[in-house]
Amino acid sequence: MRLGVFGAMIALLACGTGAAAQTPFERQVLAALNAARTDPAAYVEGLRQYRTYFHGKLLHYPGADADMETQEGVEVVDETIAFLSHQIPLAPVAAAPLLAASAADLVADQADGGTGHESSDGATPSDRARRHGGGDFIAEVIAYGPVDASDVVRQLVIDDGVADRGHRGIIYSPELRFAGVACGPHPEYRTMCVIDLSVTADGQAPDEQPARKTRATSR
Repeated sequence: MRLGVFGAMIALLACGTGAAAQTPFERQVLAALNAARTDPAAYVEGLRQYRTYFHGKLLHYPGADADMETQEGVEVVDETIAFLSHQIPLAPVAAAPLLAASAADLVADQADGGTGHESSDGATPSDRARRHGGGDFIAEVIAYGPVDASDVVRQLVIDDGVADRGHRGIIYSPELRFAGVACGPHPEYRTMCVIDLSVTADGQAPDEQPARKTRATSR
């Protein structure tokens, strides 16, 4: 369990959740995401420090009251460092209010329990985006129980226990240029963060974007 380091984060989450008013914590998550994408070499240096918190498969954060048991231990951190040593810098993702609203729907749905990408009514990430007028091209990642904003992204980049490293693949997908972040409380993991990403700000395919109207001119 992760205890003792949650106080400040809970206060940030309490400022509100959703696209209408992004919380400071949600903005920090987006900044951490862009730091990982745009400067993987610098991100590796943070991971080298992080790996020193491991004792076998147990992870002990400074200031935490208890250790957290991971599935793969420090080996997956070393594997992530090796991966990032060959990762080219990517463009940052821009904040997208519609994607944040879609992500916030899942956070609200799981406030009473549940995990995974499917809402209690069976809605998928694409379904939730469409409810806000968006499209089907949605990639979604979720972090449960992060200790701070950096840990949200670190969980997804390291991808402990996920054989295909699918979350890491999404984080480092160059075609994904927009993201919406929503975070909130969770009854089992205390906190959760959802990031919905897409190639466009509304999840529509690029060739489905409405044509921009231009004023006719005469010579």
